[in-house]
Amino acid sequence: MRESTAIKHRGQRRTEGRRSEIHASQRNQRQQLGSQFDGKGTDAEGRMKTPAEKLLDRAFGIFAVAKKQTVTEWAEDNAYLSERVTEMAGRYSTADHPYVREILETYQDPRVKKVSLCWGSQTAKTTTIYIGLGWVIDQSPGPILWVWSNEKQARAFSNDRFIPFCEDTGVIAKHLPKTSEGKIDRDRASALRIEFDRCSLNMIGGQSQRNVRNYPVSYLILDEIDVIPEPIRRDAADRVKGRRSYKIIQSSTPIEEGGIWSEYLTGDQRKFLMPCPHCDKEISFEWRKGKGEYNIHFPPEAKGEDGAYDWHMLKKEAHYVCQECGGAIRDADKLRMLRKGKWKATSSGEPNVRSYHLNSLYSPTITFGEMLIRWFRAQESLDGLKQFVTGWLAEPWKEELLDVTEEATHLLAGDYERGDVMGEFRLMGVDVQRSHFVWIVRGFDSDGTSYLIDNGNSPTWKDLDKTFANFACSAAVVDSGFGERTQECYEQIYKRRNTFWASKGWKRLAQPVAIKAVDPFTGTNKANTHKIRLLHIDVSTFGGEILKRRAKLVEGFHIYRDPDREYIKQLNAKFIVEKTTRTGEVVQEWRTKRHRQDHFFDCEVYVLALSKILGLGNVTRKAEKNEQDEDKNESVAGTKPVRRRRRKKTSRNFW
Repeated sequence: MRESTAIKHRGQRRTEGRRSEIHASQRNQRQQLGSQFDGKGTDAEGRMKTPAEKLLDRAFGIFAVAKKQTVTEWAEDNAYLSERVTEMAGRYSTADHPYVREILETYQDPRVKKVSLCWGSQTAKTTTIYIGLGWVIDQSPGPILWVWSNEKQARAFSNDRFIPFCEDTGVIAKHLPKTSEGKIDRDRASALRIEFDRCSLNMIGGQSQRNVRNYPVSYLILDEIDVIPEPIRRDAADRVKGRRSYKIIQSSTPIEEGGIWSEYLTGDQRKFLMPCPHCDKEISFEWRKGKGEYNIHFPPEAKGEDGAYDWHMLKKEAHYVCQECGGAIRDADKLRMLRKGKWKATSSGEPNVRSYHLNSLYSPTITFGEMLIRWFRAQESLDGLKQFVTGWLAEPWKEELLDVTEEATHLLAGDYERGDVMGEFRLMGVDVQRSHFVWIVRGFDSDGTSYLIDNGNSPTWKDLDKTFANFACSAAVVDSGFGERTQECYEQIYKRRNTFWASKGWKRLAQPVAIKAVDPFTGTNKANTHKIRLLHIDVSTFGGEILKRRAKLVEGFHIYRDPDREYIKQLNAKFIVEKTTRTGEVVQEWRTKRHRQDHFFDCEVYVLALSKILGLGNVTRKAEKNEQDEDKNESVAGTKPVRRRRRKKTSRNFW
């Protein structure tokens, strides 16, 4: 019995061995035949399939589900950016901008209906948007509407960047409309409308509501929404009504607290967090640490004794300081941190709405030193500062930037007491009221550094004279714009015409300040023997300069120790807000805080304007004086000195 069983097992093993040899022979034959079968004509064990089995495989293959590809994978496999679009030509990659990956995935996430990008300059914002649209055109087609601030910008972007991207990316190029010769049909692929084979894309300017009402869409892109009037944005958003599946992607650098900043606050307010290379705690790149404190540091020796900066040292040595451990984060650490970073929501927000904030500190193409240099240079003008805050920090230009707290204003206090005579020259500023005068006395050095010496109220002109004499003032400027006292001011200033100037404020002038000669008795500027000097002052310009000095954005503006509380309140009474008009124009509005008087603020404006007329801290006037001195030195006895053309006064060279 045992022998028969053993013989039986040996027979089975010989049979299985012969089968293995046959199967091996068949596999060798298939390998020799190469791609004729490609493994599809065999089962899991390598056996040849029958014709019936192959037919079933084909039937099941029709219903087979392919592995789902993410938008990022699609983009890195297919998207191509040529020299026509970018300096870094080649296959698209998110390796240097890892923070864009989550944004790309929102294009296919059905839970996300609206995405708001409040991003700074040089952060790949626009590129991310049209890479995502490339996926839409190829993988999930639907009608697309892209709204720009104006039609000219839409045409330029389409011709210079978007159409080249579509032509250079093969999987999108195949969807472009073709002529009978197989070439791109330029009539159906124009700058403002592209008719792809499965969807269409329209680009329009956002100046008119009529432009957006004709396009029911599944994908709505709003670019730089802060310069698109709000009614037009609302009309554009209505174009997705009635659709179960839709996406609204909107982006902008913030201009005011409305627009993209409001949309950011409406969403879940996501921040990109990265591990610090020193303490491994999650941090976000932030420009400010607090009032007057910043997270980018540089060596003290980068600033010379004369106040000038060594730009090369700043660019090389500036670094970010971790908010958690104080460790120095260098430019070389940034990319490693970005690749380990992730987005984190900081608020619940509305359902199906995501919002993202990203400033230019995250940009892999901008060093910490370059950001710092841009910051210092931005402070040369109010417009430059605004552009830095909105464009690079991706924050709205709001009153808090130049509207400091009363406590912060005390930081202007110098190491001297009220009434101490300071500065090489003393100037008095007077604001005229119905029953009294409000005045300040400020001392100036020739380089423009100034010191508040005293401030107060005086009932009469004689009291003003006493204050003027007590501090040995060089000149005084009096506001003559109080209607019922204008003639009185002119006549009293005429009596003191050697040292007193009249002034009148205007919202906007062609240049910051102008000098006119006025007859105090007729109020005209006709040539008479009786004249006083009248300063026409652009109060927006000089008021903005006072705001910058108040916020310590311009150095050399001091007040005495333990300043008068009423002076502090009035110095902080005014601020600027910016509004976007219905036509998309951005305008500045001056506002005064409720229940605040602003007379001392006005006095500071008058005195600053007079100091510029007198050449205190005015680089242009110093340069002209040096030129005149050189002319005198070059003149030879018996010859006339060369007369140079006087430079035309403009607001650009005034400062």
